[in-house]
Amino acid sequence: MSDSNTPPPSAASNTQSPRPHKRRWGLIIRFWTRSLFSTIQLDWFPGRRLLRKPPRATRAADARAGLNIALLSFPQSIAYSLIAGVPPLAGLISSVVSTTFGPFFNGTRFVVLGPTNATAILLLTGLASSGLPADQRILALPVFVLMVGGFLILGAMANASLLINYISRTVVTGYVTAAALFIFVNQIQNVLGFKIGEASTFLGIVSNTIRSLPLTYWPEVLMAVAALAIQTGLTLWAPKWPNIVFTLVLTSLLGVGFSYVGWSIASIQDFSFAEIRLLPGIYNFELVGNLAIPALALAFVSILEATSIGKTLSARAGQRFDVNQEMYAMGLSNTASAVCGGMNASGSLTRSMLAETSGARSPLANVYSGIVVLLLLFTVGPLIQYIPKAALAVLVMGIALSLFNRHNIRLAMRTTRSDTIVFTVTCSAALLLTIDAAIFLGAFVSILLFLHKAGTPDLVEYNFNPEGQLAKLADRKNRAVPGISIMHAEGDLFFGSTDLFDQQIREVIRDPSLKIIILRLKNARNLDATAAAAIEELHSFLRKSDRHLLISGAIREVTRVLGNSGFIDKLGPENFFREIPSNPNLSTRDALKRATEILGRRDAEIRIFVDKSHQNKQENSEEGS
Repeated sequence: MSDSNTPPPSAASNTQSPRPHKRRWGLIIRFWTRSLFSTIQLDWFPGRRLLRKPPRATRAADARAGLNIALLSFPQSIAYSLIAGVPPLAGLISSVVSTTFGPFFNGTRFVVLGPTNATAILLLTGLASSGLPADQRILALPVFVLMVGGFLILGAMANASLLINYISRTVVTGYVTAAALFIFVNQIQNVLGFKIGEASTFLGIVSNTIRSLPLTYWPEVLMAVAALAIQTGLTLWAPKWPNIVFTLVLTSLLGVGFSYVGWSIASIQDFSFAEIRLLPGIYNFELVGNLAIPALALAFVSILEATSIGKTLSARAGQRFDVNQEMYAMGLSNTASAVCGGMNASGSLTRSMLAETSGARSPLANVYSGIVVLLLLFTVGPLIQYIPKAALAVLVMGIALSLFNRHNIRLAMRTTRSDTIVFTVTCSAALLLTIDAAIFLGAFVSILLFLHKAGTPDLVEYNFNPEGQLAKLADRKNRAVPGISIMHAEGDLFFGSTDLFDQQIREVIRDPSLKIIILRLKNARNLDATAAAAIEELHSFLRKSDRHLLISGAIREVTRVLGNSGFIDKLGPENFFREIPSNPNLSTRDALKRATEILGRRDAEIRIFVDKSHQNKQENSEEGS
């Protein structure tokens, strides 16, 4: 009976086989998911610490700092929206969302997120590249900002902070300087009361502005002069007041007065919450393709801005700044801003410095500032439509002038030749080409010059003088033959430096009097296959002329690379001398003994080649041995 109730083996296997199959795929997916996230060194929600009730003194200090930040954020957000060519509501939404959302994901108080002047100009040029007519470009704003957020999140997960370390700050200096000129010139039309034609480059804007000068509307110029006078007076007589807010209020009242005498003054467009757009055009793949490069450039500049600010302020406080965590927070903040219809968010230098000087103690100061801006948005927001464009343009031009940092420009132009080249290329490209192209070109030149600097060996010939002391060889004609040459290879020996290093070594070994070359690799780093191949070719070249190559001072990394390549076996273990950590010079001494054995003499003169940058250190170490 039991046998008759037992299903056939084939049937049993058919009914049970899908379960192990599904379990296997589940294990595979779980393995790869854990592997992926185990390599990501991010705290997914550091804001859990903010949910704990802070001490009363901390809450009070953060509330005061948050109020100060909000009084600056509100007018700045309006001004930066004018730079970007988007409605003021987009800038205010970005300020509210990024300051209330971002602190829960970066976990620090050092960077205040929101609209910035340097990224606003990139937003302007990026929207211009969308391929949409000027009156429809606002439709691309949420998609553009969403792409920026996506790039930032991917960068944080990919540990892109390692790449940022190779980008010179001079790139940022060059870009910011050019952006300041771009912003200043682009606002002249609002000061003079006319509208110029479409232009995406600095020279195009200048050309269109000059052609439109006959259209100057003098009441607008008078409004701009009044705004400048009010701003200057408040700055001189009441520097602690929120002078930007007072300037906008007074010029708005002045604009109403102008209307009574028949002067029409252009003001900010009608303020309406209906302008909020939730991701229109997200399915337009052509739009996404047009915005990809500008979005990547904007994300790149945002990283550089936040990194510069965060590292400076965290160093003052003696704390560590996590660049990847800040990128993660900025990415999520931009994503949230895009969903709400706001412009992009980056790290604001002025508001971050204000938070520090106002005594902010925790990221809650940023949250409080966002709440205050939100309250201002619903209470005085509708009054924004009365702000004269000419007055706001004057304030924007003042912000642009503040971007000219003479100290940073002087450092870039006078410190090193490489910095001068990077600054000139970045700034010139931003003025002659497009802003996003200038950023990538400047970063490329910065990395290229770094690789050139890292890949340029510099050798100096040394000799023993008649007193038996190590000294620089004054005249190469005084070389004794036959000889032993010690070549000190210091620094990175990788594919970028191999060719130049090989050229200089071959220049030295052209002297037939040199019978043995001792290549000292004590301070050589980052050897790769290209460097191993070059050393092997040097060995083969010397053997063809009955000369010899010895290796001394080989550290563990060098031994591993050359061993894996098979070169040690080809050279012969008796000609390869590893570093002795207790006395780094012993391996070179042993190599010298081996060299004299090969030559069959003990009176061979020894010539020393050392890197110039390590000249003094090498003299001391060799004399001590």
